[in-house]
Amino acid sequence: FFLFIFLLTVVGGRAYQLQILKQPELFRLAERQREHEVELKSYRGVICDRNHNELAVSVEVDSVYAHPRQIIEQRKTAAILSDILEGDARNLFKKLKNSSNFVWIDRGISPVKRTQVENLKLPGIYFIKENKRFYPHCNIGGHLLGFVGIDGQGLEGLEYKYEFCLAGGSKYLLAERDALGHEFFSSSTLPLELHRGHNLVLTVDLTIQYILEKELKRAVQQSHARGGMGVIMNPKTGEILALALQPDFNPNNFRSLSADIWRNRIVTDCFDPGSTFKIFLGAAALEERVVSPEEVIYCENGLYRIGKKTIHDTHKYENLSFSEVIKYSSNIGAVKVCERLKPALLYEYIRRFGFGEKTGVDFPAESSGLVRPYQNWKDIDRGSISFGQGISVTAVQLINGLCAIANGGYLMRPYIVKEVVNEKGESIKRNHPKVIRNVVSEKTCKMITDMMVMVVEDGTGKNARINGFEVAGKTGTAQKIDTATGSFSQSKFIGSFMGFVPARNPRLAVLIVIDEPQGRGFGGTVAAPAFKNVSEQTLSYLNVFPQPESLFRVVSRNNSFSTDGFEKHTQDSPDKNYCLKAIPNFTGLSMRRVLQLATEYPLLTVHLEGTGRATSQKPSPGSPLLRDAECLVTFKPVT
Repeated sequence: FFLFIFLLTVVGGRAYQLQILKQPELFRLAERQREHEVELKSYRGVICDRNHNELAVSVEVDSVYAHPRQIIEQRKTAAILSDILEGDARNLFKKLKNSSNFVWIDRGISPVKRTQVENLKLPGIYFIKENKRFYPHCNIGGHLLGFVGIDGQGLEGLEYKYEFCLAGGSKYLLAERDALGHEFFSSSTLPLELHRGHNLVLTVDLTIQYILEKELKRAVQQSHARGGMGVIMNPKTGEILALALQPDFNPNNFRSLSADIWRNRIVTDCFDPGSTFKIFLGAAALEERVVSPEEVIYCENGLYRIGKKTIHDTHKYENLSFSEVIKYSSNIGAVKVCERLKPALLYEYIRRFGFGEKTGVDFPAESSGLVRPYQNWKDIDRGSISFGQGISVTAVQLINGLCAIANGGYLMRPYIVKEVVNEKGESIKRNHPKVIRNVVSEKTCKMITDMMVMVVEDGTGKNARINGFEVAGKTGTAQKIDTATGSFSQSKFIGSFMGFVPARNPRLAVLIVIDEPQGRGFGGTVAAPAFKNVSEQTLSYLNVFPQPESLFRVVSRNNSFSTDGFEKHTQDSPDKNYCLKAIPNFTGLSMRRVLQLATEYPLLTVHLEGTGRATSQKPSPGSPLLRDAECLVTFKPVT
């Protein structure tokens, strides 16, 4: 009796220990034996442009996984699957030999492949629905958007920068074992924080992005260049309207390219800006009143020595006004003006324009550029900085500094994400224009703008002219560093052009950079035409119409034209206007063609109404064209 009482007590104590004291720990062990969880990413937020055109979306796809213990003929199964899924049979066989309960076979397969695998009815092979990132416009905006990895995590671009917003909650695939040890998978998932990711609304316009990428690619191909960069900004707000690089890539197939192609060099890489930097020197000199636009500077007939170094001009100039120094991009003139500024003061203005510090743009891995402390400058260093050599900047810094000239002297914070929106359409966060600091006065900006207009009208930037618009711009050509010698290369250059339009009330600031163009690699030759094409098409898209006073200047400058229905006025006409016979026929033309044709009639003001093709006009075609005549052209969609 006492023996049985003792044994019963021992059993009861052990039961108490297992069921009460160790119950939580044993429960976890049992669950671990009975259940197996596989984490899956939920629906990732959408990225769209400012007009809500989708740039990055998540689509539901099939993924294949295996339960290795349920597969008997592992080698044969690996061979069959690798043939259908285009994988490596050896690697797949190693996966199937795994003793775990769950291994991925392939993720994000096509419906056709799923059907082929499913029809085989292979034991131990299963399917699960996952979300895969898809970029509907392929290469357009690739560097801008970046991409995500196989597990749905952002790895580059905005996908990486805004991972915390775009990524949704997790959900888990649950695998369970029965009493005999057979494993089965539930058809549903166990949600944990199962919410969709937030959506991003960008400042980018898809149409403008397409225009920039198309023209940048053309410029790179025509100049047989190594690559190129382009940025379009709204100078008044700091919004980035488009951003492009060449070579480009398709984020749907990013694995086939190297990381060097993925990198957004507009914010990560530095380069010497060349003569585009002269406008910032000019702004500093004018602000400090050490020079005036009309002051004549002796440019030494193309050769100027600083210590043991010699500064050259592309063309030999004797005397140039400071405005002409900018217009013809004289290095010697720039150096002589720079010598009037103390190093500490020049360094201060360089930093005021945002060089040597990050702009704060919402892209990952932004570089701050390289501006050496003025205490380390030699005379030749200060001189070379005046024409953009010996200082390294990023493309986003350069165009942001230009925007400070365009908007009257205010350095803005550039940004690309306009708004973060939840799945209900409610705004979570909104970015607004932000002034970093005032750089120079509005008066100084107007003087620099006048000089930049001269650059385009009759200087080094003639190829950037746009009929009907006054353009402010500056060319740049910089030598690259030869990595083998550590000195400036004599054969590798960066050609660039940056400007804003319309010059007096800018809607766009555009930067084009062409890396290592072949042949004549001057910025005015390889980059200015791309600027013209990009700006012209973008202005037309934004319904920014030509300026009548600019049209008159263009016609007067050309002083000749030949079109049916015109005749040139006699040369002794005191006002240099043209007497035109009749109003042209606009019907049947596109809005863009009407605007182009209107530029040839400086006395006629054209008003546009509707969209599509021109269907009627008042006055009718052939009506006498009198001074200050007006014509209403009505457009209707083409059916």
